[in-house]
Amino acid sequence: MKIKELSFHDEYQAYRIYRIDFNSLTQLELFLSGDQAVNTTAFSSQKSLTLPVEFAGVPLNEAIQYCHGGYAEGFPLFLQLKKELENTNRKTTNVRRSVPSVVGSRPHIPNFVAGTPKTMWRLDKAESKSFIDVYINLVYSADTTEEQIRNRGILTLNMINLFEQNNIAVNLSVFEASMLKNEIFIADIRLKKPGQVLNVGKCYYPLCGKEFVRRLMLRVKESMPFKQEWGKGYGIGVPRKLLRKLMNIDSNKLLIGSPMEMGIKGKNIFEDADHFFECLKLTDKILVPKYTLHQGKAI
Repeated sequence: MKIKELSFHDEYQAYRIYRIDFNSLTQLELFLSGDQAVNTTAFSSQKSLTLPVEFAGVPLNEAIQYCHGGYAEGFPLFLQLKKELENTNRKTTNVRRSVPSVVGSRPHIPNFVAGTPKTMWRLDKAESKSFIDVYINLVYSADTTEEQIRNRGILTLNMINLFEQNNIAVNLSVFEASMLKNEIFIADIRLKKPGQVLNVGKCYYPLCGKEFVRRLMLRVKESMPFKQEWGKGYGIGVPRKLLRKLMNIDSNKLLIGSPMEMGIKGKNIFEDADHFFECLKLTDKILVPKYTLHQGKAI
């Protein structure tokens, strides 16, 4: 994968951007499996290898292998809560009607007998699909709980289902964007293109696996040609306003921030759902239930 080195100027600062884009988890896995050289000038030690298991999960080599669907920790509970939440959604079905036409798939007998031109049945035209870009910032503070991260993942996938029920296709990407002084790191991974069927198992690892952020994203970062000494803290999250400018995320695109930014506490999935959708303000695009009015046995 090619690393893009770019310049960006705003009213306060000139930045140097180091960006790498992956079209799939497979591309990310191939990149990491290639044993990319570590920038020892910026990183005196390699935290993607040395961080403790309790904090960062399984060792790096195992974490890389999870990219092709091997991550399952907590997945049954994730699916259970996802199903509970989706049971409250109002299902919409776009039924295509059969209408008389000059051409079609089967004969319209009454019209044929009457001698009218429209002697065949055909399905009416399907409503044209629109699409929306959704970006998820994987950066979160060290005190964020696994429950908060899990619930953000569930709510994101639930939101995609709501969009697609309303004939809006979703282009889904996850990314990390961090900065140190005037240098900015961006790694973007495409998870779903418009028209692709949502693969829940494939999305689960980047959305919920601590290894994805604390092993894989760190390892990608360690291969960047930074000039600053990133090794002490690996940078901080890019402010939201600057982030939208850097990644061209305008008001027509959705940016999902950290669980804390989205009002997600990780205690009750239905309460978190209401806070999540309040932050996104989607009522002009889709019908969003008031989830706390329908809550059942939430964990």
